[in-house]
Amino acid sequence: MPVSQAFTLTQGGACPSVSFRYDGPMRRIAVIGGGPGGAHCGRALAEAGFDVTLFEPRDGFEKACGGGIPARGVEAYPFLSDPHLPVRIVRRCLLIGPSGREAAVALEEPFYIYGRADLHRFLLDRAEAAGARRIRARVADLTRSRAGDWRVNAVPLSGGLDEHGPFDFLVAADGAAGAIRRRLAGGVPARHLTQGIGYYLPDVAEDTITLKFYSGLNGYLWVFPRTDHSSAGICGPLGAVPANELRPLMDDFLRLRYGADILARSRRYAALIPGAPAESAASSMLGDGWAFVGDTGRSVDPLTREGIYFAMLAGDLLARALSARRAEAYPRAWAAGPGREFAWAARHAAGFFNPRFIESLVTLCGESPTAARVLSDLISGRQSYRSLRLRLLLSAPAIGWQVTRRRRLSAARLTPARDN
Repeated sequence: MPVSQAFTLTQGGACPSVSFRYDGPMRRIAVIGGGPGGAHCGRALAEAGFDVTLFEPRDGFEKACGGGIPARGVEAYPFLSDPHLPVRIVRRCLLIGPSGREAAVALEEPFYIYGRADLHRFLLDRAEAAGARRIRARVADLTRSRAGDWRVNAVPLSGGLDEHGPFDFLVAADGAAGAIRRRLAGGVPARHLTQGIGYYLPDVAEDTITLKFYSGLNGYLWVFPRTDHSSAGICGPLGAVPANELRPLMDDFLRLRYGADILARSRRYAALIPGAPAESAASSMLGDGWAFVGDTGRSVDPLTREGIYFAMLAGDLLARALSARRAEAYPRAWAAGPGREFAWAARHAAGFFNPRFIESLVTLCGESPTAARVLSDLISGRQSYRSLRLRLLLSAPAIGWQVTRRRRLSAARLTPARDN
């Protein structure tokens, strides 16, 4: 689900650019990984006056996800509306409950869907334009001197092994299963990982995002239309449901919807997606001379698994903390914002994906404009998880009246008139 709760660096406003420069001894920063978190952090640090080297061998690369960013995220980062960045804007969501019941919901705010290859290329170009030095090489190892300087050993596209550095600080953004993440702090615990499998569907252009839920699955199936194809996938906690049980659910859904030959024409993907633990993950985002952003720092919504906006936000928070010469402010800022919300969501995941709750939500959204508006706000990021239950309770009288009225009108239309 493409939900994105909005958190900003200043209360009530969009995420500001780093506006003050750092003139201390720490000048040279290596950023490993050029996804949304790494590329955006590299740009913010370069704009703040740091000497930034960004390691990313790929110019544009796909990612096993939907690619959605809600309107609130585009408000926070207006450059995402650049006319040179291809985007698909949708205003409808189709919910499908475990029983197969459907509800079409009009989104109050537009939802933006990007091809990840396009987005990555765009963000890398922005980082270079801001002054970050791009090294097209895969990082193989790190070394550190007694003085604390980092050196990066990287394999360029032409082969061999080059040493880069020294660097005063290291930003790791190479993913939840990345080698640098494991080298610095160990891998993400399996219980906090989600497996995602899916397809890129050619020639599938729709004006609706589709979210399908299943009984017993702490996850969902999605179909997100992009500019020239659609991304379809299904996700669930690693180990809870084997991939060989997830794939038939998705395959059957896609064949029924798009025809028996759709899978033969589509390209498969698979990925591991991190999730925030029930306690804040902020304590593992910063270490001695290094920090994590994006999937590496587990800045991903534990319910929806959405992470593009939060990866960029983490990059902003880190750049601002380093610019203020207060690196320790980075995990504190995260914990006070999305970290708190994510920890709550992780503790209540079982209730959120309970089939009775999902089925009720689908039913109500199909019959009550008030319930549909709550869902729309949840998708747009205007509605937090922690206050969702309270809002639903306060809205219950209006929702009940709308459902009753709709059902009475429907019954009246179906009841044949009696002869006098």
